[in-house]
Amino acid sequence: MLVTILLVVLIAAIVRYRARKRAVVNTENVPIPSEPAPAEGSEGDIDAVSWEQRILAFALELRRSASRQRVHQVIAQKLPELLGVERVWVVARFGGRRQVIVPHHGDAPDVNPLISGDGDWATFPLKVSDRVIGILGVDIANRNLPPRTRRAMATIGPLIAESLHTLDMISQLRELSSGDQLTGCATRQSGLQRLQAELTRAHRASRDVAILMLDLDYFKSINDRFGHHCGDAVLTAIGRTLLQTLRVSDIRCRWGGEEFLVVLPETGIEQAKRVAVTLARRIAETLTHCDSARISVTTSVGITISSRDDEDPDVLLARADKALYRAKTDGRNCVRILLRDPAPTPASFPPQPPASLFLERRDGQRMDRRQHPGFGRRKTDVTEEAGPTSPTDAVAGPDTEARSTPA
Repeated sequence: MLVTILLVVLIAAIVRYRARKRAVVNTENVPIPSEPAPAEGSEGDIDAVSWEQRILAFALELRRSASRQRVHQVIAQKLPELLGVERVWVVARFGGRRQVIVPHHGDAPDVNPLISGDGDWATFPLKVSDRVIGILGVDIANRNLPPRTRRAMATIGPLIAESLHTLDMISQLRELSSGDQLTGCATRQSGLQRLQAELTRAHRASRDVAILMLDLDYFKSINDRFGHHCGDAVLTAIGRTLLQTLRVSDIRCRWGGEEFLVVLPETGIEQAKRVAVTLARRIAETLTHCDSARISVTTSVGITISSRDDEDPDVLLARADKALYRAKTDGRNCVRILLRDPAPTPASFPPQPPASLFLERRDGQRMDRRQHPGFGRRKTDVTEEAGPTSPTDAVAGPDTEARSTPA
């Protein structure tokens, strides 16, 4: 009887223990209530996706913009809307030159709104390879900048910096390809392109364009006497003199060797003569120190002026070259002008000689062989006749003037 009671009590204890254990396990498996997850396609996700797409579109538009003006325009138009602000200010510096990409509204481009301007500005550095190339300023308008805008700058800032840096590299490569490294002047191909553009513009506006061809006198003797490195030093000094003498709008081109082309837009004949004389004088005054020598050189200048009918650069260049040739044949170190090509002189030819110039001596009609030069015969044995006119006479004409440089 006692044993039966003990068994019943033991079974009841076991059943109760198992029931409690089952209750504890069920309690641990009950999920903790939490905030409902946003449903797919909710407004928040749509805004996030749209914002990311706008950043991607902004980056693609920057990449596709090939010109500096277009890149600046994209930044000025798209960036404020993308950041959710009203005003931005972007400035960069390349090669010691400060470039204002997006100026502050209402201010001059050189005004820094961070120093002198209204409003409160938050600034972000524009970096390329850990090198700061510029600053992006955002007008926060006396309010805290939203965290979303700050996060956006981590993506947008490098995009803008990389685009501006790429533009600067392309500009440098273009300058290197279109400029002569020795003299700093334009190359021949670049000079021809700029001349053609200037002639087209002058024709539309009915303006004059002066074309000067310069050739350094006896330059070969400098290379022969002092060496080619001294000749290069002289060319570098002459290029610097041209830069310091001419206007920014004037075209300076190294035409080849020691010859230069200068194009003066909107310049008549009188002003072109003054410029040519000034150039010749300053070139003569340019001293080049090479090794222990002090080298100076003079120049010959040919000038022509484009008329309304002159749109072919080859015709103008040939005319300026004729004027230069006249200056060289007249003794060099002078200026000569050819306004238009002179009328061609009719060519004259001697009568047809007989079939045989040397007849038999027994023939009374024979010609004296002493009138014809031959091997071993002196020049004084031949009766000389007047030869053709000199190249100077062929170039000169009623429309040709000559002006020499002052002593």
